[in-house]
Amino acid sequence: MPDPAQLSGPPRGGAQPGPVQLVWFKKDLRVQDHVPLREAAARGPVLPLFIYEPEQLGHEEFAGQHLTYLNDCLRELDASLRGLGTPLVIRHGEAVEVLERLSHELPLGGIWAHQETGNGVSFARDRRVRAWARARGLPLAEVPQNGVVRGMKNRDGWADAWEERLGTPALPAPEGLRGTGVLPCRTMSHAELGVAANDKTIPPGGEAVGRATLDSFLAVRGVNYMREMSSPLSAEYACSRLSAPLAFGTVSLRTVVGATRQRLAAVRGDTWADPRWVRSLRSYESRLHWHCHFIQRLESEPGMEFRNLNRALDGLREDDWTPEFYDRWAHGQTGYPLVDACVRMLRQTGWLNFRMRAMLVSFASQHLWLHWRQPGLFLARQWLDNEPGIHWSQMQMQSSTVGINRVRIYSPTRQAREQDPDGVFIRRWVPELADVPGDVLHAPWEWSGAARLNYPPPVVDENRAGRLARVRIAAARASPAFETEARRIYLRHGSRKKAVMRAERVAQGLPARPPKKTPATPPTPRRLPMSDQPDLFGNAPEAARPIIPAGLPQSWKDALSGEFAAPYFHELKDFLVEERAAQTIYPPAADVFNALRFTPLDRVKVFILGQDPYHGPGQAHGLSFSVRPGVRVPPSLQNIYKELQTDIPGFQPPRHGYLKSWAEQGVLLLNAVLTVRAGQANSHANKGWEAFTDAVIRAVNAREERVVFVLWGAYARKKAKLITNPNHVIVESAHPSPLSVTKFMGTRPFSRVNAALEEAGETPIDWQLPEKAVE
Repeated sequence: MPDPAQLSGPPRGGAQPGPVQLVWFKKDLRVQDHVPLREAAARGPVLPLFIYEPEQLGHEEFAGQHLTYLNDCLRELDASLRGLGTPLVIRHGEAVEVLERLSHELPLGGIWAHQETGNGVSFARDRRVRAWARARGLPLAEVPQNGVVRGMKNRDGWADAWEERLGTPALPAPEGLRGTGVLPCRTMSHAELGVAANDKTIPPGGEAVGRATLDSFLAVRGVNYMREMSSPLSAEYACSRLSAPLAFGTVSLRTVVGATRQRLAAVRGDTWADPRWVRSLRSYESRLHWHCHFIQRLESEPGMEFRNLNRALDGLREDDWTPEFYDRWAHGQTGYPLVDACVRMLRQTGWLNFRMRAMLVSFASQHLWLHWRQPGLFLARQWLDNEPGIHWSQMQMQSSTVGINRVRIYSPTRQAREQDPDGVFIRRWVPELADVPGDVLHAPWEWSGAARLNYPPPVVDENRAGRLARVRIAAARASPAFETEARRIYLRHGSRKKAVMRAERVAQGLPARPPKKTPATPPTPRRLPMSDQPDLFGNAPEAARPIIPAGLPQSWKDALSGEFAAPYFHELKDFLVEERAAQTIYPPAADVFNALRFTPLDRVKVFILGQDPYHGPGQAHGLSFSVRPGVRVPPSLQNIYKELQTDIPGFQPPRHGYLKSWAEQGVLLLNAVLTVRAGQANSHANKGWEAFTDAVIRAVNAREERVVFVLWGAYARKKAKLITNPNHVIVESAHPSPLSVTKFMGTRPFSRVNAALEEAGETPIDWQLPEKAVE
């Protein structure tokens, strides 16, 4: 698939002939940073489509405020698309039937959409659409829009994939769209769609509101986010309030990640900035990782929407349903002031901060011993920002049916005293308690005047109910099947964050855990191998000192073990962590060591040395001179292709610049410096990479079998002094850059390489690249 960062889009205009690219908007109601829209715009006339789906409108999780907010988003999306050249086409009906009708109205050339991790209905719908498209031979491209990885079997590599997707700059809207002339229709009302309206007080929807919300959080509201996000008093202002824009896709997660990192870099460099900003922004960025972490669980195991993730806990609550408990909880009549205040706020506004959400679920499932499914459906209807992956993951985690987390049972009375000490929040939402003295407001049943209140007594004794819940859960966890299930769940879904934090301490020569305030030295814990945080160097190391990049062939691990343990390599790692937090760095973290991954040391036959990576968006991916499929071929590589045409009979330049097929034949495509700041060539020179890549050259030089070293330009030719093995051959010339191309052309490096290989009895390189690049 072409890299959308290189697409500029066609000129504006009205309906045009030719195959139509249908862009199906689902949970991505925006024009900025919308890959399917840009891809479609580059290929022909575009039909932007939204479908009101009856099975979703009537779903147990859908309610009136969702439609109100959705229609706001659709109206603004329509206006934005009209400004680009074509309106939003709105239809009502089952997705396959709508698509089938449209396929008869106009010639569809392809369907573009973002991947969606939704409820079971959307999951089944997407499967039907894919089957329909296959049956008609119609291309259907579903593009990721966050860090959730489709088809992932476990979390190994997840953090790198997250960073690769979300650590890159957000894309602008297409410059223009060619339309189709299809009747657009209008948004439909609650009455027309059969959805009951409600009187919730919710914010307006749309892309502009989402961007303004992001800006106000990063500029003003988020300064004390880390401390204020837990209390219902301060969270309403201090939290980002981006959960609804993210759930409806009016702002992309990549946009939020990029803006957060830019703001963090700015406050770090500003001596006048409030020092609280750094901790708050770091904390917020970690929440953005968790956003995808929990959605990934539902993506990897869709059944968790309906059944316990840990099957050894089946039967834990299913037979103990108490309707009265559920009814009192859902209407804010439990007798616990903070619980009731939170439910009432939620029913009125559709929003609560995370701590209070967790407390509500904990109280329902632990103190009231209600199975999580029905309370989960109630809450899903209430949250304006309902995100099924996060919602059902949290329902199960707070209900202790995952089995890999500590059992946490929130005390509603303690939470009330800690988070609302003066009772301001409680008095606002539970006016029946307005006259209760402050010293007993959090436990009004202890007040001598409680009998006069129009407020119910506690539905259960929280202490007794909490103890009983712990006993029941402990008994279930003691079953023989529990450990097996917990291990399965950890391997597939578990976060590796704490394991990597321990590994980083070890790499710095510190104890794996901070020492306790006792004379005894804490034992070194067993370390686990992954993190769900972005980490340039992939898997956490097994040894105490070396930092070994993920996925390296054993031959490179053995040859470079001393480099991975060297102090300069640790300093380089620390430098890059800081750089990625403050700047846009190329290539993505997961690709930095691709040259070594794709070409093991024992297979190196040719070594082409570059200087540093391309510094434009989407170009660099770890191989010198190479760019990703779909990226415009850079000038230096265009000149290489021209020389190949004259040097190698029959060579045909491909329309891409992806050189992985050379790497797989034994051509090591390595830059002397492996990373670079966006737009700043050679910006990571003299930071430590040269020592590492010199070690790579020496390792290749030590091979007995012939290797042909290709050194283009003065910089690369200086490395000739490291090549001392007489078995090897050096091919030198000017660099293929446009600045020196006249001295490069005619040097015939590729035929000289093959002649040197054949002379040593080695198979020559097939320089002809595939017609189509496949990653």
